[in-house]
Amino acid sequence: MSRQHATAGGGAGTGTGGRAAFRRPVSPTEWSYLAAARLGGELLVLQLVVEGTGPIDALALGRAVAEASASCPGSRLVRRGRMWVDSGRSPRVVVAEGASFDRTALTGPPELRTPLARAENRPGCEVLLLSGEPGTVVFRASHAVMDLRGVSLWAAEVFRALRGEPPRGAADPLTDYALLEAVGRAGRRPRLGLDQRSPLGGRPGSGSVWRRRTVAGRHPALAAKVAAAVAEAVPGPGARIMVPVDLRRHGPGVSSTANLALPVFLDVPSGQSANTVQRRLLGALASRRELAAGAEAALARLPLPAAAALVGSSRAAASARHRYPASAIVSNAGRLAPADFQAGEFTATTVYALPVHAPLVPVGIALLELPGHVEIVVSGRGAADVGERCEALLDRIGSALGADTPASFPPVPAAPREPGAAGPLLAPGPGGLPPLDGSVVQLFRAQVARRPDAPAVLGDGLRWSYAELDRRSDAVAAGLLARGVRRGEVVGVLADRSAPGLAGVWGVLKAGAAFLPVDVRNPARRVEELLRDAGARICLAEAAWCDRARGSGCTTLLLEHVAGDGATADERGRAALAAAAPGPDDLAYVVHTSGSTGRPKGVEIEHRSLTNVVGWIAPFMRCDEETRAAYSFSPAFDLSVMQIFPPLVHGGAVVPVPGELDHVKLRELFSGRLANTLGLTPTHLDLAWRLGIRPTGIRALQSGGENLTAASRDRARVSFGPDCLFVNVYGPTEATVACTVAVVGDGTGRPSAPIGVPVHRTSVAVLDERGHEVPDGEPGELHVTGVQLARGYLGRPDLTAERFVYLPDGRRAYRTGDLVLRLPDGQLEYAGRIDSQVKIRGHRVEPGEVEAALTALPDVAQAAVVARRRNDTGAQALCAFVVPVRGAAAFDEAGLRAELGRSLPSHLVPTVMRAVTRLPETASGKTDRGALPNPFDEAPAPTGAADGPEPATGPRPAGAADEPGPGAAAVTAGIWARVLRCEATDLDASSDFHALGGDSLAVLEMLAALGRELPGRELSGRDAEQRFLARLGPLSGTLTLGRVVEAVEALRSES
Repeated sequence: MSRQHATAGGGAGTGTGGRAAFRRPVSPTEWSYLAAARLGGELLVLQLVVEGTGPIDALALGRAVAEASASCPGSRLVRRGRMWVDSGRSPRVVVAEGASFDRTALTGPPELRTPLARAENRPGCEVLLLSGEPGTVVFRASHAVMDLRGVSLWAAEVFRALRGEPPRGAADPLTDYALLEAVGRAGRRPRLGLDQRSPLGGRPGSGSVWRRRTVAGRHPALAAKVAAAVAEAVPGPGARIMVPVDLRRHGPGVSSTANLALPVFLDVPSGQSANTVQRRLLGALASRRELAAGAEAALARLPLPAAAALVGSSRAAASARHRYPASAIVSNAGRLAPADFQAGEFTATTVYALPVHAPLVPVGIALLELPGHVEIVVSGRGAADVGERCEALLDRIGSALGADTPASFPPVPAAPREPGAAGPLLAPGPGGLPPLDGSVVQLFRAQVARRPDAPAVLGDGLRWSYAELDRRSDAVAAGLLARGVRRGEVVGVLADRSAPGLAGVWGVLKAGAAFLPVDVRNPARRVEELLRDAGARICLAEAAWCDRARGSGCTTLLLEHVAGDGATADERGRAALAAAAPGPDDLAYVVHTSGSTGRPKGVEIEHRSLTNVVGWIAPFMRCDEETRAAYSFSPAFDLSVMQIFPPLVHGGAVVPVPGELDHVKLRELFSGRLANTLGLTPTHLDLAWRLGIRPTGIRALQSGGENLTAASRDRARVSFGPDCLFVNVYGPTEATVACTVAVVGDGTGRPSAPIGVPVHRTSVAVLDERGHEVPDGEPGELHVTGVQLARGYLGRPDLTAERFVYLPDGRRAYRTGDLVLRLPDGQLEYAGRIDSQVKIRGHRVEPGEVEAALTALPDVAQAAVVARRRNDTGAQALCAFVVPVRGAAAFDEAGLRAELGRSLPSHLVPTVMRAVTRLPETASGKTDRGALPNPFDEAPAPTGAADGPEPATGPRPAGAADEPGPGAAAVTAGIWARVLRCEATDLDASSDFHALGGDSLAVLEMLAALGRELPGRELSGRDAEQRFLARLGPLSGTLTLGRVVEAVEALRSES
């Protein structure tokens, strides 16, 4: 067999950039591994195997290993006495024959059994490149130098170098025992005797083997399930299981490849359920039992030969008695993404680890979780039949996991293809996802190159091709760079849902900056607050709205100029754009959510997260060249991300819907004339149903932002029909748009539609208040992990640390505050909140932010804000209960609402306000929100049926005799009475729709009813309705009955 070495940059040196060489002590744990490695027949080497398709050039790999090893000096360590020292020499790359590699028995290449770091000045790491297909790279490290997490960090760094990405680095000189001292030891581990049996049974022996098994599906509590299966295999009452725990969870900022794993031991009785084992394991982690010191501390005081002799005598005793300190080591290295281990033409398909053959434990099990499957490798020690016994143990483990019926990523149903639709539907799954080593900018540019003349932005009288959107956004980007915009800088975009706004967003991204979308319907104070909070010094704005940013201190650039008809980037600008192209770790956008302290929170989303979303969601939107996606969500609502980016990176077009989303535009959206793909909140779906608007020609519908009730689901399913792909998406802003998805089918008898299962490259945990996984069917707080997690809150490290936590297995997670339960089929169902946060028309609302704005007003002493459900529509509405200051003027609900509207967006302005003398209190003196009434229960019975088509003909409001036009005032008053659930006789020209409990959706319902029910044809037809809305003016301000009737009569006089 031939073998060659491909090494780059392997000369000795003092470290990168002339700095002093990296060095750290050999820890007690590592000393024990070095002692064991001196024994005959022991291989204390961890091996991470990356398999995939496509070639890897050996010389390029050698250069990448050299580059990555400079940023991960732990891979270049040699031992000198009791110190590890950076040798300055890159690990060698060995090219070996791979045809003989049995990928189940893991036999073949002898290089897999080469020891490392067995003597001073000998390398601790190397890389094998196996020839043949599938392409295989093996990262090998002495367990005395790295743990499995460290090996995976180093391997990922090598592939980053292969992709030409800058290194992240892992150069902390920390050791496990140094970390113990830093965070505080948790006592000492109990002394372990040689009293545990092997799960392999049979006779003892010196033979050692590996066996591998791949199990499909998602398997939560994986280590606990494997431990329970191992205990079942041990003859007798049970087994002691050793579970290595990554200590990096105690130092979130630690970036190190060192051996930072210490064990927790669990005595697992035979027959104990995996759920019980999981609870016990989580309890041990909550008690920080892995921080206990063990016998290795005493062993480290011995010279290495003496330590080796002591380990050898213990091994001999264990083998003679066929009894061990533990039955098995079960090591779960957590989740890995194949996308992190691919470069160029090489696409990783799986990653698995070969555990060490430990001298005192007969079985080692290494677990790795990947999207769609789990890799399990067993190392076993025993007599000649040990391989068959390992296979039997894997059969038992596979059966235990197979009993789960785990949830898988939902399949996309087949759908009729429109004539002329080009190319197959993008299939979900790792093979159909874009790699995470670039950005949406690269994906968009690829579409521009492929279809420059195809439509990218469409509307009435509007058609921008991909080339035109590319040219205009290039001009925006070049202009930003010329003004000194830096990578990662936040740039405001104050624009409606419009083509110039889209050019602004893409231009910011192309400049390597992050866009801050600001809703033009926000009052000026709010616009200025958001821009200042984000530290934006430049704001791109449409001319109609630029005055709202005037007090922010930003330089305002008009989009009509920088993205105008003749805008283009010159040669120097295009060169600057090439250098500014964003990478996966760069900030893509910041979007604000409501803050409980009264200050909104800016959520930071990176390109890696955004790229993942546009990949997995594409098939659920049926994104292809025929896609025409309506851009109907507010730009500042993160669900707009799925309307802007997936269509444009998959060859489709975006259809902007500017202005208020009124009943006229809603009817136009549902017509299918321009858009065939819709994203709507359940509230808007319900409104359309009540208004009698029925869809045609819609091939994909995404519902999100709120809980989708069973009634809403069933109505939409019937209304949109079987040819429309209907999905329910869920996700907090902090998890990038959506992190679970469900294809909506027929009802299941549950109160709401499931929110589905985790999307690709994400996972979830459902935990109780102690951080323990809850059993299926019981509610717990949803924690989200994976590549879509936000970087954090902009400029708010305290809030970031509070909400972004580390799970016991070391994974970073976001605490959503949402209660969910897992259904028998593995899907999740929303079950409420653990706090007071509510959803209003899809927007997250922290009542504390509204309360802070109210109590800042001079006439308000106290305020409590709650959400109450309307009796008519079932929608949530904000209700405020206000204690006026002593001596204040008469309570003025309309005045308070107008004052709030100057600083808060419309969804934060309460629909109903009530003055009270005092707020109810609990026994502890806190406001008793549950004791606050539902103002909607106060309304009298309606004057007409809520959904009935017949006009209400109640009494004319007071003063109607003086109103011009016969019948208009009476009909309008009757409609108000029906929509607002009040008496028509109580209304007059000064009655305020909002003060009577009407929210923005009730306004649309009222206006649509006017069009249907007024005598004559003044409001019939799309043009007439639009003229009426123009006459009426802004719908979010004071909306009196007199104002509406005046607009009707003015239109009538024009007819």
